[in-house]
Amino acid sequence: MPRFVAFWARFLKNFIIAAVLLLSPGLSGAVAVTLSEDDETVVWLTPAVRPSVLPQIAQGVRHPVPVAPLLIDTVQLAQAPRIVATPDRRALMGKGDRIVVEGDLHGVAEFRIVRPSLKLRDPLSGEHLGDEVIPLGKTLLQREGAGGAHSFIITSSTQEITPGDLLIRDAAPVANSIAIRSGATVDARIISIAGGVVHAAQNQVVGINKGGRDNVAAGMSLALYATPEPQRAAAKNAQQQASGPPENESGRLLIFRVYDRVSYGLITSSVEALQVGDKALAPSTEYTPH
Repeated sequence: MPRFVAFWARFLKNFIIAAVLLLSPGLSGAVAVTLSEDDETVVWLTPAVRPSVLPQIAQGVRHPVPVAPLLIDTVQLAQAPRIVATPDRRALMGKGDRIVVEGDLHGVAEFRIVRPSLKLRDPLSGEHLGDEVIPLGKTLLQREGAGGAHSFIITSSTQEITPGDLLIRDAAPVANSIAIRSGATVDARIISIAGGVVHAAQNQVVGINKGGRDNVAAGMSLALYATPEPQRAAAKNAQQQASGPPENESGRLLIFRVYDRVSYGLITSSVEALQVGDKALAPSTEYTPH
């Protein structure tokens, strides 16, 4: 009887200890107590701490910058060859897929695939500044068709490509090598935001209504000014929204692609949301950011 009581006392003690170890923070794994056939011998299995490695948190994560649009003229847009089908009648295409293209190639074998986006107009004068297209990828001629239907293969893609998208030769920007004139001033307006969103902030690409003919050059830094909300609510058109002196600087725009009448830049810093109609000014003595 004493041995029976002693056995169950040891068993209960071991059970309690094992339960405490299992519930203790920092320990993982099973804890077991094994009794040998000899009632007098108790074998203890001591639990071990098993450290786990936490996933590494990426440092300096950078958000992808939207692909900057390209600018072409109305004639180039109208004459651009067009994707009409794929051999297997697929609706969406990407790198490595074959496509059927109709149109005059003018002896060119390599094209950029684009999709029409916006017709850009100057918000103040109403002048048509060009047609904005979104670059989707590149394609290479495989076989030129006698009847106007040509076989191409997509060599690279950044977005899904569909029938109806256009082929253009690289629209070379102008004025990228023009030196920034000393004391030159720029008074521009944002006319487009890459990605089709309403508001722009840091690391987004925007287009402005000034280009090489207006003393804008690649590498120029412009000060951005958001229109105050009361003025936005009261504005009836782009010209009225653009009026009024700038107040606090809202961010900076680094110009990287310049055409004759339009330029594109990356917002390198911003303290508030920007939108179409907001100002982009070359820093000068007239406008001193706060």
